[in-house]
Amino acid sequence: MKKVVFIVFLLMIGCQDKKEEEASPFAGTWQLIEMGKYKVSGKCSGEVDDEEYRGLKSKGFTLTIELKKNGTGIETRTGPDAGVENFSWTHVGETLCIKNECIPYEMTSNEQTFRINLQETAYCLDEDYNVTVHDSKRSCENASTSNAWYPEQCSTERYRKKL
Repeated sequence: MKKVVFIVFLLMIGCQDKKEEEASPFAGTWQLIEMGKYKVSGKCSGEVDDEEYRGLKSKGFTLTIELKKNGTGIETRTGPDAGVENFSWTHVGETLCIKNECIPYEMTSNEQTFRINLQETAYCLDEDYNVTVHDSKRSCENASTSNAWYPEQCSTERYRKKL
């Protein structure tokens, strides 16, 4: 009887270790360390303009996200627009979903930093701030002098795991 209890105990420990191994590499606390817009937006690569982020940091801005193993998370912001927000998250394949928005990510091989790129397609706004059907700067501005063209943009955020 003691042998059976011991074997069951070993199996339980083995299963717990396996569950922990299968946990997402995102489980943990992450600090925002870079944020900005790519200077070449179309490819989401190259040099990043982080002037706005540096300005926010000088005012005490920080952003920390805690991603718990159970699929819940907490976002904590300090400085301008300070606050705390609870959310849910999932990690599926090469996509990280936070607050019902799914974004491809790039994780470093040591799983200590990851980057997300947020692409925004070009659009045209009319004088009432409605998006129009125009798909180029020329057609947007030719349709009305009060229309405004917004070119495509790609911004990036990079996070480091807090140990």
